[in-house]
Amino acid sequence: MSFSSKAKNELALIRTEAKCCNRAELSGIIRVSGALEFGGLTVINLRITTENPAVARLVFILLKKVYKLHSGLVMKENKMLNKHHLYEIYIEKANDILLDLDLLRLEGDSILLNDAFPEKLVSKKCCKKAYLRGVFLGGGSISAPEKSYHMELITHNQTYAEQLADFMNSQFNLGAKTTLRKKNYIVYLKESEKIVDFLNVIGAHKTLLDYENVRIIKQMRNNVNRVVNCETANLSKTIDAAYEQIAAIRILDDHIGLEALPERLREIARIRVDNPEASLKELGELVSPPIGKSGVNHRLKKILEMAEKYNIGRGMV
Repeated sequence: MSFSSKAKNELALIRTEAKCCNRAELSGIIRVSGALEFGGLTVINLRITTENPAVARLVFILLKKVYKLHSGLVMKENKMLNKHHLYEIYIEKANDILLDLDLLRLEGDSILLNDAFPEKLVSKKCCKKAYLRGVFLGGGSISAPEKSYHMELITHNQTYAEQLADFMNSQFNLGAKTTLRKKNYIVYLKESEKIVDFLNVIGAHKTLLDYENVRIIKQMRNNVNRVVNCETANLSKTIDAAYEQIAAIRILDDHIGLEALPERLREIARIRVDNPEASLKELGELVSPPIGKSGVNHRLKKILEMAEKYNIGRGMV
């Protein structure tokens, strides 16, 4: 089962007795998964289609609770995708329902599609959340966090998509953006924190916890990888520096002999040659008496500078 299906199964079990929230949720579902059919000059039929049986049951329940409507539920083969069944609810003479859900509007004697965002249905905070839950149930998807951070709501109208994104951002600060894909307008989130916020808004709390668990594990793995990469880089620098220092020590030994060096330089030179993989801190602990990293670094720089006097620069070592 996909991550989206799990989220929708959880959301489809949410029940509220508030009629205003039921209307808002139903309007959101129909807006993105409903199709209108003309049954005559003034008759409009409604067809609601979904791949998720839990969502289909929810629509059936909401229609019964809000409008006392006993609609029919039909399961069909999805020939286009060839992988899931389609669940279809068909309602004849749906004019009054569509007008009540702000999906149609009256203009004189004409009934027109309403492409605008249904402001009247979402005046309350609870209705705002219910509406977004409906839109997600009808046309939303969310990628498994193991793969990527991406959530989207598929709509069919540019004006509505832009207003939906504005609504999500102004009411819940979700950072939603829109894009065109083929013939659909997509409202999407790509930041993991914003996706978590969205799941919290629509009430998918179990899904949110699952999402957060995966996100935390991924973050920990990334942090470990960064630390390992950093330590590897530091180790490489240590090895390169040690190679350069040992080469300079051998140059001085060949030209003047280590016995000619001041005692402090002679001591650190011999310690470095005997401990080629040691860090500056470890070298300092071997000096008698022990010295700090800056002291070790100062002495080794002196050795490098002395080696350069013999016309053999560091780049040639």
